[in-house]
Amino acid sequence: MASNRYIRILLSIIFAFALMTVIVMANDDEHPSRLLTMLGGTMPEGLIQGATYFFFFFGMLEVAHANSVITHEYDSLEAHLLPEKDNWVLSPDDVNNIKLNMQQLEHSGKFLLTDLIKKACTKYRLSKSSSEVLGLVEAQVKIYASDMESEQEFIRYCAWAIPSVGFIGTVIGIAASLGYANEAGTTEGINKMTSMLAVAFDTTLVALFLSIFLMLGIHYTHRRQDRLFARMSNYMIDNLINRFYK
Repeated sequence: MASNRYIRILLSIIFAFALMTVIVMANDDEHPSRLLTMLGGTMPEGLIQGATYFFFFFGMLEVAHANSVITHEYDSLEAHLLPEKDNWVLSPDDVNNIKLNMQQLEHSGKFLLTDLIKKACTKYRLSKSSSEVLGLVEAQVKIYASDMESEQEFIRYCAWAIPSVGFIGTVIGIAASLGYANEAGTTEGINKMTSMLAVAFDTTLVALFLSIFLMLGIHYTHRRQDRLFARMSNYMIDNLINRFYK
């Protein structure tokens, strides 16, 4: 997992550098475009936008990775790992066979659902109590959700870092514009101050715009994750716990 994250960091650096190169090269020094300047087309002022792009690309790559993990877990729900016929009752021997099947399946690919089924079957063999198995399933699903949330910490960090970097650029820009306060009585001095103020507020504008898209990806991911664990719990209740022989 860590090595894959390093790859995503490297890709984010490459994407941000490539984007900044295109923007800077496309911006004419003699007649700069207002849009390209806002996007970071002037140097060194554009370095703030470059940092913002890095966090945006890294956050979106982390969102894409999280969604690929969720999609992988959804596949297990479509694999019909448990008996789904109506009125099917599971004897203790059936439960043992289900556990053995899950152990064999994990040699080819491991899912959270196969691990959950194994734990539930083991609990039933020990306690012969459906209510205790239900309690175990609920507790284990919460653990899975917590583990998945912890893997997404870098996404939340990027969502915080993007507007923060934008605000840093705004502070730097305002401070730079105040540096020309002694020239405020001249046309050139006014132009310098207004130019730096424009750069200052551009950094926040770009950062807030990018954070909107990243937050959309975060909320979409959380929605899919919540649905995954809700479906996983329902699947276990409908096709395992409710089928135990009383």
